[in-house]
Amino acid sequence: MNGSQYIWILSGNLLKNVAVNKKAVQSSQGHSFGDAGKAVDGIKDGRFIKQSCTITKEESNPWWRVDLETVYKITAVTITNSDGFPDRLDGAEIWIGSSDETNDNKNIRCAAISHIPGDQTVYFPCSFGEGRYVTVLLPGEQRILTLCEVEVFSADYAYPLPNVALKGEATQSSTFSFAAASKAIDGRRNTIYSNGFCSHTAGNEADPWWKVDLRRTHIVTSVKITNRGDCCAERLDGAEIRIGNSLENNGNNNPRCASISHITAGKTITFHCDGGSMEGRFVNVIIPGNRKILTLCEVEVYAAPAVEPLLNVALQKPATQSTFFLLEIASNAVSGCKSGLSLEGCCSTTLLQYYPYWRVDLLAMHKISAVTIINRQDGNHLWLQGAEIKIRNTLSSLGFTLHTCGTVPKVVDSREHTFHCGDVEGRYVTVTIPKLWQILSLCEVQVFASPTVPEVITPSLPTPPPPPSVGKLLGGRNVMVVGERLCWSDALFFCRRHHWDLLRLRSLEEQREVEQLLITSPFPLTHHVWLGLRRYIMGDRWFWMSGESMKFKHWRRDTAPHRYASPCGGMAGGEPYLWGDRPCGEHLSFICQSGAEVGAQRVQFYSFNKATSQAT
Repeated sequence: MNGSQYIWILSGNLLKNVAVNKKAVQSSQGHSFGDAGKAVDGIKDGRFIKQSCTITKEESNPWWRVDLETVYKITAVTITNSDGFPDRLDGAEIWIGSSDETNDNKNIRCAAISHIPGDQTVYFPCSFGEGRYVTVLLPGEQRILTLCEVEVFSADYAYPLPNVALKGEATQSSTFSFAAASKAIDGRRNTIYSNGFCSHTAGNEADPWWKVDLRRTHIVTSVKITNRGDCCAERLDGAEIRIGNSLENNGNNNPRCASISHITAGKTITFHCDGGSMEGRFVNVIIPGNRKILTLCEVEVYAAPAVEPLLNVALQKPATQSTFFLLEIASNAVSGCKSGLSLEGCCSTTLLQYYPYWRVDLLAMHKISAVTIINRQDGNHLWLQGAEIKIRNTLSSLGFTLHTCGTVPKVVDSREHTFHCGDVEGRYVTVTIPKLWQILSLCEVQVFASPTVPEVITPSLPTPPPPPSVGKLLGGRNVMVVGERLCWSDALFFCRRHHWDLLRLRSLEEQREVEQLLITSPFPLTHHVWLGLRRYIMGDRWFWMSGESMKFKHWRRDTAPHRYASPCGGMAGGEPYLWGDRPCGEHLSFICQSGAEVGAQRVQFYSFNKATSQAT
C-alpha cells in the first residue's frame, strides 16, 4: 500500500438458506396450487400467475410454518411478497422458536411486517435467536395469508444473546445502606448480602421497584433473576417483571412480562415473557403491596437491539458493466425480475474479456447488511463461478475504502447466493471475476441496506395544501382532528411527521372533550377515527403507540378486543363514541397529539408503503 490511497477489508460471509425444500405447513389451503411448500421452493418469483406462492383460505389468524428439522442459529429471514395481493401481508409477524406451538412463551418475534411492496423481497435481521420452526402469523379476522418465498439464513458465527443489562443504568425506589440498584447488574451472582453484591430497598415500603434502562429499545427474549441466599427468599414472592418504553410511574405501568411466584434462596431462575419476546427499553421488577422489601442479587436481560427491516435499495438504480452481450445489459440485473431467465429480460452478460465486472450505484452512502445474487436458470450458470462482491465508498482512485463481501463458490450449485456484509458502508456494489478471459452473467442483484445519510429529494410538484383539520388544547397537549382519510399506519406516520403521535386518551374527561371536538368538526368525518391504539400480536393486551400507559379505557362492552381481532384501534365517530378494533387498511379520519409525558418513548413502527389517502 502506498500512503493511504485505499483500504481493503474482507468483511463478508456466505449465508445458507436452511429453509429451502424443507417441510412446510399452513393453517389452510385456499387454492389447489397454493400449498405451503411453494414458499420454500427456492423460487423468489412474486408473480402470482406463476403459481409459486402459498395461499390460505379466508380465516381468523392464518399462519404458515416451516420445520428446519434441527435447531439453527438464525441471522436473518427474507420474505418475498405477491404482486397481486401486496396488502395481504400487512400486520403479519415472523416468529422463531423450538416449539411448533404459536403461543409458546419461549418463541422469539423476529419482526413485524407493516408492508412489503408487491413482488419485492424484504430482509429482516434477527440474529438473536435459535430455533427449529419459523412461523409467519397474520392476526385478525377474515384474513388471507399469501407468501411467495421465505428464506431463513443461518450462520455458524452467530453468538448467544448478550446480557445487555451489564451496560444499562439501574435505579430503584429507595436504597438501604450500601445496597445500590447498580449492585444487581454488576455481573456477579453472589447471593450473600453482606458481601456487598445485592441491591436492597428501604424497609417496609409500598410497591418497591427496581429498574434498568437499557439505553435503547431491545427485543427481550428472557430475564434471569438471582435471589438472596442467606435469608428472606420469600420477599420476592409475587414480584412482577415489566418491560416497555414508557417511564410513566417510573416504568412500572409497562406491560407485564412475567410474575415471580417463588425463587429458592440463592438460586437463579430464567423467565420468558408470556406470549414470547417483548420489546422495550426499560426492564422493571416491582413487588405490589404495602410494607415490602425488594432485594435482588443479579438481574440479567438477554436481548438484541430492535432493528428495522431492509428493502432492496439496488432496485432500478443506475447500473453499468464492462461490456455487454446483445440485449443482456447491466440494468436487467436491477429490474426486479427474479426468474433467472434471459428471455424474460432478467439477466446481464458481458463478453469474453479480462476481469469482467458489473456495478450498481446506490446514489448515496448506505449501511449494507446483505447482498443476494440470483444466477441464470437457462444454462451457462458457471458464468458466475468465482465472482467477488465488492463494496466501495467512491470510484476515485484515491482515498477509497474497499470491502469484499463474499465470493461465489467454485461449484455453483444453487439458484442464488446471499452474503452477509456486516453493515459495511458504501455507495457502489461491484460484482467482478478477477481472472483472465472470463464471461460474467447474473440475473438479479439485491442489496439490503439502510441509508447512512438522508436521501436528496428534488421537488417536482408544488406542495399540496394541508388536509382539513381542527384542534384544541387538551391536558397540556395540542390535539388535532385531521379530515384526511388514511389507513392506520399512514395515519401514524402523518402524526409523527407533523405533530407527535396518534392520540392517547388519559381520562373520561379527555374522552368527553374529544367527543365534543368531533361533534363540532366543520368538515365531514368517517364513521370511526383512528387513535394510537395497538394490540400485541400474540396476546390480548393493547397499548398506546405514544409509549404511555393505558390507565383509562373506553372499549365496547367494557372489554378490549381479543387476540383474534384486528391489531389497530380507533373510536366511533358518533354516539356512544366507544373504542374498538378496525381493519388496519381501512381509510379513516384520525386524531393527532402534539406531545407526550416526560420520558415517554414512542413504540417503533416501520412501513415501506407509500401513504395513500381518500378524498373527504
